[in-house]
Amino acid sequence: MGFMSIFFLGVNSIIGSGIFLLPNKAYADVGNASLLVILLNTVLALSLALCFAVSASRFDKNGSAFVYTKAAFGDFAGFEVGIFTWFIGMSSWAAETQGFLTALGSLYPYFNDPFVNKVSVVIMCTSLGLLNYSGVKFSKILNNIITVTKLLPLVLFVVVGVFFIKGAEFEPFIPGIKAGLTNGSFGAATLVIFYAFTGFDLLAVAAEDMENPKKNLPKAIITVISFCSVFYFLIMVVSIGIMGKELGDTQVPIAAATAKILGNGGFLFVTIASIIAIGGIAIALSFIAPRSASALAENDYLPKIFKKNGRFGTPGFAIMLTTIIVIFLATSGNFIFLAGLTVIARLVEYIPTALSALVLKRKNLMPAEYTMPLGPVIPIFAVCTSLWLMSQASLEKLAFGAGGLIIGAFIYLILKREQKRDSEENKK
Repeated sequence: MGFMSIFFLGVNSIIGSGIFLLPNKAYADVGNASLLVILLNTVLALSLALCFAVSASRFDKNGSAFVYTKAAFGDFAGFEVGIFTWFIGMSSWAAETQGFLTALGSLYPYFNDPFVNKVSVVIMCTSLGLLNYSGVKFSKILNNIITVTKLLPLVLFVVVGVFFIKGAEFEPFIPGIKAGLTNGSFGAATLVIFYAFTGFDLLAVAAEDMENPKKNLPKAIITVISFCSVFYFLIMVVSIGIMGKELGDTQVPIAAATAKILGNGGFLFVTIASIIAIGGIAIALSFIAPRSASALAENDYLPKIFKKNGRFGTPGFAIMLTTIIVIFLATSGNFIFLAGLTVIARLVEYIPTALSALVLKRKNLMPAEYTMPLGPVIPIFAVCTSLWLMSQASLEKLAFGAGGLIIGAFIYLILKREQKRDSEENKK
């Protein structure tokens, strides 16, 4: 892949259900201060992207955060980040599944029923798991369809919607900003909206498929984040300008705002586009998530059964276990909860990567082809802001994260013990 192919891959990795379904949550929490939420997340995402960029410029192989953390902090830290990379794939798949049903529920309220929702989750995830196991491959065509399908309505929404903005919806602007900053929900809103900014790290996972990754990958990561951030800010401005206080009362904010200016036809167009886009991403994640587990097994970080291929040449056990865990996650919470949970898992992956940007520079094991501006300031800012963002999560989400770390530690100890035993037996 050349630079433009990497750029479009990054845009497709970031822009998804988050921007279709989360502006209402931010506005409901903090009102006009949701614009500051976008700006803060832009700065945080860009600082983390710079850390990924400088770390990625030291390597020319797949792995992303797992590779950087292992090189900087050793096997155990790399293993924990690798486990969370797998968990991120699963929680993202669960979130996109619930996002799909949320969008579908705006057309067919029948899907909002809790029982129907859970049955739909089981059917969708099981079907994707079986499709995955069968070895059906259509990722390239799917990627192009998803990209066009989701960008077209969003671009039209901004281009057309800007002419329908009502300035009165931003009044009183400064007092509204102050109220949003002081109502205690700013951190929670920032945490949830950050879900819409995640995904840039997936670019580094595909480093081996890129032309001159040490040069193109850092440039693409920064360009993608900058583009998406400006796009998000414009979408939020147009959404507030059209919907006003009604923005916080709808589950499908972009579709509802489009309906204000284009009627039911506009609502139907955007909703169908979002359903296709979100469903497509869920399909893509159903293929990606099990491969994270098999990749760990290939590095001797999970039992060999995770990398064993079945009759169709696919990692059957990894697909089965991943699908079961995704069903559990998707039936345990709604889209907002799962988006927040995914952000926590992402931060567990992002923080070590930001720290590795400092450690790898000190170790100087592999020269970097990209030099980060301001020296250590950006990684330190990224780590501190990420820790603050993590502190805004509910105890339930933090418990999931802590549980993942503990389970990962147990798996690591068991595997190391088995590897030591096998080594001793081979010596005999």
